[in-house]
This record gives sequence, C-alpha cells and structure tokens, in this order.
Amino acid sequence: MDTFKKAQENSPETFQTHLAYEENPGQAQRFLARVGNNFRWPSSMPERFRRNAFRKIADVEFEFDDEIGFNFIFFYNTLDKGEFAGHENEWVTVHNQKVIEYGQEYRNDQLDYILETMPGAIQLPVDQTRLPRSKPAKMVIGQCTNNGVDYKV
Repeated sequence: MDTFKKAQENSPETFQTHLAYEENPGQAQRFLARVGNNFRWPSSMPERFRRNAFRKIADVEFEFDDEIGFNFIFFYNTLDKGEFAGHENEWVTVHNQKVIEYGQEYRNDQLDYILETMPGAIQLPVDQTRLPRSKPAKMVIGQCTNNGVDYKV
C-alpha cells in the first residue's frame, strides 16, 4: 500500500488531473503543452497558487502572465528541495525562474519599482505561515417578511 501511494505521489500529472483547473475548454491541453507531459506540481504548493499558475500559463492574457506562473512553480520546487535553508525568516524575490534576492517583504512603492524593472517577478515568504491570508467571509441570511414586501437580516 505504501509503495502504491509513493508511486502515485511521484507520478506525473495527467491531462485528466488538470481538467479540474479548466475554466475554458482547451486550457489543460495548452498548459501541458507548455510545461511538458512529465510535469508534477511541487508538493508544498498551495492549491490557490496551483490554480493561479495553471491559469497564467494556460491562458496568457498579458505579456508576463506566463512568467508569473513559471516563477510560482520554480519557487515551490526550490522550497521542496530545501534550497531556502537559512532564509526561513526572509522573503524571496524570483524573476525568470531565478532567485534575485532574499530580504524583507517589499513595501508597495518597492514592489511597484520591482514590477516595473522586472515584470513577472514574484515575492513570497520562505516560511509559508507568513503568507497573507484573507479574513473569513461573513455570511448574511435575509428573510422575506410581510408577504415579500420587507426583508430582515
């Protein structure tokens, strides 16, 4: 059983596994054509970044979209290999699938400059617990009252 599970984890992604990310027909085929048939998602890559990278590589809407997707994959492959050891408290800037620098998280003005000089660059924390997270959404339930004339929350 363990051998089967390990073989599954190390096997390449298939066309079928990428269909889950498709928003438009043909995206999975375009994605695999760009990354190759032996492509595997980095194991540490969060689902939201997989979906984002898939979309940017499969459908290049803007000039540097695909570069952003490839930079995400590079970052997580490098993280999985342990190559960020010693930089656990730092953020990594990646451009053209190369580490540009380690340091603190960019301020907005710094990030604007980096993106202007290195389009497609990304910056992520080595310590993944420091990834920005959205606050949980609040749900409001409305009820119709007074024969559909009024609503109460």
